[in-house]
Amino acid sequence: MEEANPLVEPSTKKRTRQISLEYVYTPGEVFVFGSGDTGQLGLGDSMLTRKRPMPLKVLDDKEIVDVACGGMHSIAVTKEGQLYSWGCNDQRALGRSGEEYLPELVENEDNVKFVKIACGDSVSMALSDAGKVYCWGTYRCAEGALGFSKDQAVQDVPALFEPLSSYTIVDIAAGTDHCLALTDAGRVFGWGNGQQFQLGRRVLERRKRNGLRPELLALKNIKAIGTGSYHSFALSQDNDLYVWGLNNYQQCGLLTEDEQTAEEIITTPTIIPGLQGKGLIKSVAAGEHHSYVLMEDGTVYSFGRADSSQLGLPEALINERHTHENETDASKSQFKKAIGQPTLIPGLTDVVQICSGSNHALVTTRDGKAYAWGFGEMYALGNGSDDDEEIPCEVTGQKLEGHSVLRVSAGAQHSVILANII
Repeated sequence: MEEANPLVEPSTKKRTRQISLEYVYTPGEVFVFGSGDTGQLGLGDSMLTRKRPMPLKVLDDKEIVDVACGGMHSIAVTKEGQLYSWGCNDQRALGRSGEEYLPELVENEDNVKFVKIACGDSVSMALSDAGKVYCWGTYRCAEGALGFSKDQAVQDVPALFEPLSSYTIVDIAAGTDHCLALTDAGRVFGWGNGQQFQLGRRVLERRKRNGLRPELLALKNIKAIGTGSYHSFALSQDNDLYVWGLNNYQQCGLLTEDEQTAEEIITTPTIIPGLQGKGLIKSVAAGEHHSYVLMEDGTVYSFGRADSSQLGLPEALINERHTHENETDASKSQFKKAIGQPTLIPGLTDVVQICSGSNHALVTTRDGKAYAWGFGEMYALGNGSDDDEEIPCEVTGQKLEGHSVLRVSAGAQHSVILANII
């Protein structure tokens, strides 16, 4: 869930307010770092690893205003609403054929102007300025390929998502293999793989392809949405944050001081109690088994898996607060470490945007800096080291000097920064 949420316009009718579709970004230069073994850095097939931010020069004259990372691919959107993609294209997640290790234009015969993009593992989606959703690629499940729709295995190029064509969509989000869309009336659609209840509804295993058809969740008056790999979020007008889906590492954040147990799968949207009274929520970002909540005051709460520094918390605090459920359950890994209650990341302030990769995170701050933490083995933290970073560390580098960071995005093994010259 991005910080540039659609603007909320007061409604004169009841409490169902309309959300306007307005995304305004500043063009910048694209910087990449991490592992590019499937082309996700876009630097060509001879430059597969970058330990620090490296400019993606081929996009310098494209006026890029937003970037999004999938598991092993990346997509950028220009000021004019065109898309450039690069990285793994095994299931047509790039929306085009041809070169994978360098950014190339995604053909757009209908001249649709795109304003936002969201990427999963093998699926990508884009939102047009008219509030229409376009999707391509395919969805996968635990058994392998699931398909793009009940009648189609793979969608090769961006195509209007017909089931939602009669709605005005104002925001989109993608998990590993599922998607959410928010309507201008504050309703949420979910579709894709629903094996972990990430769609907010039961999808029978013998009919799991039924999940490819979007359905409304039993939620109203929603103003923002977000996804982790296998779990999902919705933020209401009343500042209630709902969560559902996989919770095997407490990534749904439902524990409290009084309640120290939670189901491993949350089958229906449930309010996170530990965030109530903490202030206004701005947005959510989440990874494979962990989550972050960005507050309007610029602070961040984290919860979920904590064994690779994903939460941005000092080790002493993790050891103090992590769950000990495995001590009484021999069937689970004795090394499982997680925090199930939203916990404030110390010292992290003035954050304006947050993103999550599979096991790492990046933020941008009000003064134009980027900070990263989490799993470091693939150099996706941009700090020149492959060590994990337990607390937020500023992303620096010679190439990034003299730039102000505008936006960040993170994938499984790589990260992308959008920045402009100061």
